[in-house]
Amino acid sequence: MRKVKSIAAIICCALSLTSLAACGSGKSEGPTTVEFMSMQAIGSPRLKAIQSLSKKFEQQNPNIKIKVITGTNTNENDIKVRLAGHNPPDMWSTHGWSRDRYGNFLEPLQNRPWAKQMKPLGDDIFKDSKGNFYALPVDIQISGIMFNKTVLDKVGLDYRTITSWEAFDDALAKVKEAGFTPLLASPKDGGIDGDIADYILPGVYSDKEKKDLKAGKFDSKVYEKMTSKVKKWVDAGYFNVDYTSASPDDLARAMASDSAAFYMRANSYGQLISSFNPNAKLGMMPVPAETSEKPYFSKGEDLAFGVSKTSKHKEDALKFLDFMAEPANMKELVDVSLNDSALKNVDSALGQFEDSFKYWVSDKRADTVPFFDRTYMPSGMYSNFSKSTDGIIAGQLSPSAAAEQVKTSFYGLYGQKKS
Repeated sequence: MRKVKSIAAIICCALSLTSLAACGSGKSEGPTTVEFMSMQAIGSPRLKAIQSLSKKFEQQNPNIKIKVITGTNTNENDIKVRLAGHNPPDMWSTHGWSRDRYGNFLEPLQNRPWAKQMKPLGDDIFKDSKGNFYALPVDIQISGIMFNKTVLDKVGLDYRTITSWEAFDDALAKVKEAGFTPLLASPKDGGIDGDIADYILPGVYSDKEKKDLKAGKFDSKVYEKMTSKVKKWVDAGYFNVDYTSASPDDLARAMASDSAAFYMRANSYGQLISSFNPNAKLGMMPVPAETSEKPYFSKGEDLAFGVSKTSKHKEDALKFLDFMAEPANMKELVDVSLNDSALKNVDSALGQFEDSFKYWVSDKRADTVPFFDRTYMPSGMYSNFSKSTDGIIAGQLSPSAAAEQVKTSFYGLYGQKKS
């Protein structure tokens, strides 16, 4: 009897285990979710392209879901908070800082199958001294002064002759005299005023003065050369009269309606301008330099994506990254950037900037210099560029006061860098 009971007990245990196993195997697991902080604004062409590729990837990989998080006006702070809390997204747009700010947090990518396609033009932007890089670059931003060709033609100006600050100032005067707005700016988006400073500063500083910045030495008098130039334009009435209230859309409409001449903004904003007027004729020209007779374009990482080295879904995130790097998919992203593509096997899509880009870069071999704030300033200085420039245009700061304000921020942030 005892033997029978033992056998029965074994059978019961076996049945119980089988039942539990059946319950476990019958429980369907959902797809892996890869959190992707895109940092792209709602409705922007870039966000739409990213969302389109995400859906395409999900169709081919039903076990992986890409959760695309749209951008806000606090993108930079948002990712800093996530990193400080040891809770980074699986992927994020590195907004120009894949190597210098995020290199310690991102998975190295130099061994990915598409890595050999990277253009040498981006080596000094993406790669460290060992050849490592940490983001898939879509395009390389080569920025200068955007212009409306229709306005210049009406005023009788040839963009190919504007190679010095004297010539640029003369052009601004002629544009104003003809009844058009010479220069556009707005405090509604920090990037607009920040770019004015970031584009002008490389040509203000000598090589020695740039080395001083890297060593932690800030000379207000050098920075004041830039702020004084902006003040001169303010006093001459060259900026749009609705500066304090104008939105980025308002500035785009001004360029689109052929009522403004110059805009110191990246080519990608040409998409917004064209959305208001597909027939708007735009071009790009290099920034004049005070320290050299040769004008230059600023060069830097633009749209690029990295994968967290601590992600629990790293392999799935890398799989999506490789998917975006496929030429046909990468072309969707490049087509909305209006920049030079970062990969050799993907054609650039400069659109209406093609002719002027080729003239300056291909024919005239204009210099390209790395973005000033990313190269010579401690992390976080760009917002101070924006605030100081806004203070001048709004009439709240003198050129010297603006330079001193930036100096204070420089030493504060440089101290944090060293601590």
